[in-house]
Amino acid sequence: MTDLPGLSRRSLLVSAGVAGIAAATPGLAGCGASGDPAGGAHGDRLTLGTTQIMQFDPYQTNSALHIHSFYSYLIDYAPGGYRTVPAGAEKWTIGSDFRSVTITLRAAKFHDGRAISAEDVVAGVKRALNPKDGFTLVQPSEFIEKATAVDKRTVRIDFHYAVAEGIVLDWMFSFPLVPADHNSGAALANKPAGSGPFRLVEYDPNRRLRLARNADYWDKGKPRLKEIEFRFFQDDQAMVSALQSGDVDGAMYLEFNDVAQLKDQFTVAQGSGRMDIFFMNGGMPPFDNVRLRQALARAIDREKIIKQVRFGIGDPVYAPIMPGSAGFDKSYLTSHAFDLDAAARLLKKAGGERRATAAVSSDPGASQMMQIIQDDFKKIGFELTLKPMEATAFLNDLFAGKLECCVANQPNTLQSPGLVARGRAMLPSQDNVMMKNRVPQSYIDAVHACNTATNAAAQRDAYARLNKVIVDGAWAVGISTKKSLAGLRRQISGYAVDQRDYLILDNLRTR
Repeated sequence: MTDLPGLSRRSLLVSAGVAGIAAATPGLAGCGASGDPAGGAHGDRLTLGTTQIMQFDPYQTNSALHIHSFYSYLIDYAPGGYRTVPAGAEKWTIGSDFRSVTITLRAAKFHDGRAISAEDVVAGVKRALNPKDGFTLVQPSEFIEKATAVDKRTVRIDFHYAVAEGIVLDWMFSFPLVPADHNSGAALANKPAGSGPFRLVEYDPNRRLRLARNADYWDKGKPRLKEIEFRFFQDDQAMVSALQSGDVDGAMYLEFNDVAQLKDQFTVAQGSGRMDIFFMNGGMPPFDNVRLRQALARAIDREKIIKQVRFGIGDPVYAPIMPGSAGFDKSYLTSHAFDLDAAARLLKKAGGERRATAAVSSDPGASQMMQIIQDDFKKIGFELTLKPMEATAFLNDLFAGKLECCVANQPNTLQSPGLVARGRAMLPSQDNVMMKNRVPQSYIDAVHACNTATNAAAQRDAYARLNKVIVDGAWAVGISTKKSLAGLRRQISGYAVDQRDYLILDNLRTR
């Protein structure tokens, strides 16, 4: 699903939001020199500031802060790549025909003391396959035919067709373990029901969220902290001030312009982040003209946006595919680079109307980004009117397919390039909010080819096909990666973020 454009505590939770499938990633780049404010860490307790909203359903989560703390997933990935690590699943075997996986669950307990069972997985798969309640897991689970409990701790999952191993593993990492009788949006609306490293102690939506160590957590010795408190702030500057004064020990998901004032006193850590994508609605004029979309795609100045809006933090992308993905082809950054002369020639050949309205979200940096795009489009003869929108209205119109064009976030595609299709604006069906019934059949076929390629040669061919059809279709034009940033007191270590940008708190500690 197309990612949400920076929801904060000032925004309304929209449940059809972020999708995410991925793993713990190191690559957290520390910045800074000497000096450390007094702060307020108390040995085995930390207080972290946030402006993000909170909710507890891992199927529809819009908050990356806490959800991994409440839930275990079937597998993890080791830091630095995609080496699988057993988590909720003790072991698994993918069928020789790539049409099933048999999973043996670890002997572990939910927070209420009940043993995790195969029936919980069966119920979870059933929910994931339900378009009305599966939310972020619906599209990634589309290859699954059924799940069957073999015994109390063994479940077999059968597929509709042969599926690439990477797709299966990415799905296993995305799949949260939830008690069968609590696995619904309604049941999880106000309280989590998981088996993760922390339990819920207190939640006051206007003040704080308190987590306490889960003594029954299956990974013995973790979490290292006894308690973590998330303190809520109405805006970024209030949170940064609290960090500088020592009222909190860390500030999560900082804005890019915070780095300069924090880097000399705090560790500023970068997470893997997501992607900024310029979307054009191919279901309405003037963007129903593919040649016009191709022309405008050449007028996106990625380097300028990274430098001026993201303060030099981020990497250019040409499509909704992360640079670390096996499907990323950096040659497109050259062959389809920013070139106003080429864009003007293509626009002249495209014909048609040369004006449109761009919706601008309240996401920090969105307005500056769109102003740069607006200025460059004007240079080639295309008039772009900017329409600022409140976050909820923006999301409602985005998901209803009413926006002509916009910049929005797209989640990480991980090791499976075909997972690009889980974005709401990238769905390979008429539910695609930017293409509707104009989704190219070649794109549908390329996504399926990526998901079913079970050998290296087939994968290379499928990834090349996917790249070509996305670039040629030009409804989703990559701009850059959008790194997540956190400011932390120097004595804090063990901070990690997975490739979904979910915080991993079980190794967090103070020195």
